[in-house]
Amino acid sequence: MGLYEEIQDRLLSARDGEVESLVLGWKGSAVTLKDGRWGIGAVPPGGGAALSPREDHTRRLLLSGATDLAKLLVSPYPQEYAAASAAAAALAPAPEEGLPLESLLPLPGGERVSLVTPDPWVTDFLRDWNWNISVFDDGRRGLNVFPEWTVSQHLNSCGWMWLTAEVFRTRSFFSLFPRPAGKTVVLQGPGIPFLPDVYERAGISYLVLPQTSGADGSAAMRYVASGGTPWTCPDLRWRVHPVSGQGRQR
Repeated sequence: MGLYEEIQDRLLSARDGEVESLVLGWKGSAVTLKDGRWGIGAVPPGGGAALSPREDHTRRLLLSGATDLAKLLVSPYPQEYAAASAAAAALAPAPEEGLPLESLLPLPGGERVSLVTPDPWVTDFLRDWNWNISVFDDGRRGLNVFPEWTVSQHLNSCGWMWLTAEVFRTRSFFSLFPRPAGKTVVLQGPGIPFLPDVYERAGISYLVLPQTSGADGSAAMRYVASGGTPWTCPDLRWRVHPVSGQGRQR
C-alpha cells in the first residue's frame, strides 16, 4: 500500500464526526467537530490561489462529515485541500505529551539543514537558532534560497531535512524518498494527522505539530480565522514527537 493510500485508509477507519465549524483562513485552516475534536490545517502558499473558491467545492464542503473531508487530501484544489488537512488533524490528533520544540535546537550541531517549502516564519525562527540552513522554495528569493527542484542535488551536503505538509500536496515528497542513509527528517504541520507508524516507514524521524494551550481550540481558530499563521499563534504550542528509531535515540 502506498503512502497516500495508507494515510487515507487510516483516516477513513477513524471515528467519523459531524462538522460544527470550518474555517479557511489566509495562512491556516481549522475544523471543529460536534464531539469536541478539532484540528488545525494547512493552506497552500501562492498568494491569491487559496482565496479563489469554486461554488461546487463550497457546496461539497458544507455537506461533508470529517471523513468525507479527509478524502480530499489528494485534491489539487486549495480550498478542498485546506479543509481536508484540518479534518485529518482532527481525526488523528497528536497526544499531549510531546517534547518542547527547543529539544531540537542542539541536535543538528553543525550539520546543514535543508528546509523544503517552509513557512517564512519558520525559516526566521530556525535562523535565530543559528542553524546552518538552506531553503528550497520556488516562491522566494534570498541568501541560501534555491529552487525546489534542486533539493535532490543538495541532499549529500545536508544531514537534516525539514519538510512541511506542502511536500505531500505537491507530491514532491516522492522525489526526496526513500530517505538517504544517515539523514534526519522533520515533518512539520499543521495539517499532518498523527500516524507515527506510517511516517516511520516513510523515513520520517520527527513530527512537529501544534497543540492548544487551552481547554479547546477556539482561541487558535479565531487567530487563524483572522488571517494569522498557526506558527505565531500564542494559543498554540509546537511539540516534537520522535517517530523513528533514529529520532528516539537522539
